[in-house]
Amino acid sequence: MATLREKQITVLQLFERPEPHTTDDVPERDIRLSGLGRLSKSVIFSGFNMVHLQEACELYQILYAAKDLVDLQTLVKQAKYFMNEGLVMYAVSVAVLHRDDLIGVKLPPFQEQRPDLFIPAETIFQAIKADKRRIDDQPIIVDSIETTTNLDTEHRLSYFREDIGINVHHYHWHVVYPTTWLPRIMGKIKDRKGELFYYMHQQMLARYDCERLGLGLQRVIPYHNFDEKIGGYASHLVSFINDSKMFASRPAGLILQDVNRGGQLITVEELERWKDRIIQAAHLGMVIDESGKLVPLAIQTGIDVLGAMVEASYSSLNSTYYGNFHNDLHNLLSLIHDPDGRFKQSIGVLGTTATAVRDPMFFRLHRAVDNMFVEYKLTLPSYQKTELDFPGITVENVEVKATVSNVLNTFMTDAYLELKHGILELNGPVKVKYQHIDHEPFSYDIICQNSTQGSKTATVRIFLAPVYDELGHEIPINEQRRFFIELDKFQVLLNPGLNNITRDSKESAVTAEGSTSYDELINGAESSTEEDHSYCACGWPEYALVPSGSRRGMDFVLFVMLTDFEEDRVDGSHVVTECKNSTSYCGLQNPEISG
Repeated sequence: MATLREKQITVLQLFERPEPHTTDDVPERDIRLSGLGRLSKSVIFSGFNMVHLQEACELYQILYAAKDLVDLQTLVKQAKYFMNEGLVMYAVSVAVLHRDDLIGVKLPPFQEQRPDLFIPAETIFQAIKADKRRIDDQPIIVDSIETTTNLDTEHRLSYFREDIGINVHHYHWHVVYPTTWLPRIMGKIKDRKGELFYYMHQQMLARYDCERLGLGLQRVIPYHNFDEKIGGYASHLVSFINDSKMFASRPAGLILQDVNRGGQLITVEELERWKDRIIQAAHLGMVIDESGKLVPLAIQTGIDVLGAMVEASYSSLNSTYYGNFHNDLHNLLSLIHDPDGRFKQSIGVLGTTATAVRDPMFFRLHRAVDNMFVEYKLTLPSYQKTELDFPGITVENVEVKATVSNVLNTFMTDAYLELKHGILELNGPVKVKYQHIDHEPFSYDIICQNSTQGSKTATVRIFLAPVYDELGHEIPINEQRRFFIELDKFQVLLNPGLNNITRDSKESAVTAEGSTSYDELINGAESSTEEDHSYCACGWPEYALVPSGSRRGMDFVLFVMLTDFEEDRVDGSHVVTECKNSTSYCGLQNPEISG
């Protein structure tokens, strides 16, 4: 039986870029791969295009069912010869994350596999030039080149939207929760997938709005009028694995149009119809399933059902009637510049899960989607005091411990991304130097009273929200709800009497630990355990846990709540292994279907 280290090496080999080959070198295709290879190798793989996703689904199901690692290697090697490389990379990632025999194995960091999806082409070309002039095998450092100017107001937020860790978070979440997941075939359920689709994106919006307020900008305006002329965006990204296809720029002033290209026919009228039907279902609290039966949106599960419909995933109760709103809105916006393919332009960055967050329209799109969920939530009864109360437990005091108590300093810090594993034109190590937001280390000091006679296990939830809006007015609590950012959630044992709870920010259940580099994985510098799994890497980057605030200082309210863990817990009899971190976004790791 292979050791964890041997499995890790095997997985790294699965992601090695295919060598150039002639038709004579192509191995005989396994019968299981018959019918695949429909997507051209020159096309940029889209994580929202259902034509692309269906082929990727067929491949990851085959790879997931491979009888052993040798069989898996053989299938992947063959697939690389005749299938779209981006599609194969996605399918291999999904299969590796979910195979029981690969628990504890880490995926190579996606930003090192595909630096071309995160680093502007100008910077990569500069790196290739510098590499051609190298005189030894020492690492070469190149600075990331700025690609926009302050003439565009939205550029002021590029540090957030174009952050590598934030974009990898979004990509990785969609690998952990594939749109095309079918529990009956995969043998594992995606617990609360629709709800987590809503919550993860809602938290991204809350964080983005906090950044906007810190810069004195208005909050995100929802994109609900499809006749509106929208703003422009240029990513300066080139997909090096697809014949160096450039992600298309979007000039300002374009209007959404019907798309008819690449096997997709999507109309704006359809989107309007789907939107109306989803909002009607939210208002009525009822969904029409595929058999025509009315299914109530129950309080406990309604948001999950709605999330599957809005995305829409293969779990949607009726995709024929409620459509594919979120995915197809991404598709239409990513092709707004060339909807019928007459100019043979590639998609814009809104077409892939690894690049979509860069575009300001991502947040306008998702604010419109989030408003659909709010329409449903407004129909639900308010929480009763008995549902929120924890008799005998009182929070007496909360303090944030940092250099200055209750004050956090944020700043920009340097980081480096290795290019050699993703850019084959390089002859040696070349790193791009870039910057990201960071914060000083801090911890929470929570004092609470347990006035009962026995010990109690509590769930501690910590949230943060801005106090003032873009006009300097105090935000009403009902508006403020949508700004609250989850910072942490954990369990603690409370003994009778006064309890002092200390929690370090690095322990957050929201964030993912920094990814292990490709070289560290190759050299085995970091030992892994079966609980240390890439499944859990879909959390928010730790360095971006708190908003950046403003130069003068920005006021936030910290909300700490303790609830009874015995009331919070769900039936855990089917749970395999939980992530040590990122549980707020990643959920449970691969619960299996029982019975």
